[in-house]
Amino acid sequence: MITFEGAAKLYPDGTVAVDDLDLTVETGQTTVFVGPSGSGKTTSLRMINRMVEPTGGAVLIDGDDIRGRDPAELRRSIGYVIQQAGLFPHRTVRDNIATVPLLLGWNRSRARARADELMELVGLEPSQAGRYPHQLSGGQQQRVGVARALAADPPILLMDEPFSAVDPVVRASLQDELLRLQADLHKTIVFVTHDIDEAVRLGDRIAVFRPGGRLAQYDTPENLLAAPRDAFVESFVGYDRGVRRLSFFPARDLSLREDVVFGDGTPVTEAAAVARGKGEPWVLVVDGDRMPLGWAAADRLDRAPAGAALGSLDLAPYGHTFDVGADSLRAALDAAVLSPAGRAVGVDSEGRVAGVVTQDDLGTALWSVAE
Repeated sequence: MITFEGAAKLYPDGTVAVDDLDLTVETGQTTVFVGPSGSGKTTSLRMINRMVEPTGGAVLIDGDDIRGRDPAELRRSIGYVIQQAGLFPHRTVRDNIATVPLLLGWNRSRARARADELMELVGLEPSQAGRYPHQLSGGQQQRVGVARALAADPPILLMDEPFSAVDPVVRASLQDELLRLQADLHKTIVFVTHDIDEAVRLGDRIAVFRPGGRLAQYDTPENLLAAPRDAFVESFVGYDRGVRRLSFFPARDLSLREDVVFGDGTPVTEAAAVARGKGEPWVLVVDGDRMPLGWAAADRLDRAPAGAALGSLDLAPYGHTFDVGADSLRAALDAAVLSPAGRAVGVDSEGRVAGVVTQDDLGTALWSVAE
């Protein structure tokens, strides 16, 4: 557990970086520090490993004031991941990862064996062990940085905007990797970002800092989105916070419709009759394995050649799907908004169609959540 007790950082020129911070980071959880530039989030993180020395108050780890520990020894006991990975350019991937174990006195074979183990853990190929940082992509370098921080199995992991320098696709992949690792390792993670979406996705708790280094709100992601403490927090988390909040409600409770889902061999006349009877403007066409093929507009079914099957029609794309068992209401809403039919296609873990949800039905579910 990490505890800030009235922690403060005042620079000689009068700049207040952190002002009277009281906060407890729970063991085994991911706590995200988020806020605009100049709000003290990075300074607060660096107080933990004494890269920044507090000028007031105290920072404690498991009840012990960090000022009672040697700074170098303290830093070797805490994992640290920064933007751009900060790798040694003249060392191979394996030796970069083995850095801290070697500093702690491990023999070289043991340290390298640990490095190889961690490469697999963070999703790097064994063939990359002998490469140098410049031979890796930005995302691969960040994975090496995470592996290096984990090498000595530290209980605490500090991450200072580690994914901000990579493109959005790689960033999402690295976030997924961190969530997977944390589910297995249960480290005490302090993660700094300026991105509220990243904070909501990764954090068990989020600390929102306001300019001047004061803590504005410290809460769970769901509570932060549901009840911002003041106008600053509300503005920072965004006025679309209601949509973000849908990430915390599972899609599995949605009522899916199967009556407008037809196999590609179904006669057009049969699908047209069902669509007319139900007043449905679209039907979803699937193949023999119930994999989605596309949407057929009801007004075109009546104009199709006699005896034609649905699979012979020019279908509208079905958009992207949502996993009924694993995704959230936000994913379902996103799928519905982007669908040319205004309907979301729900699938099982194998990608087979479980049913569809209309905007009206989705709206009813969203309304119940809002209440």
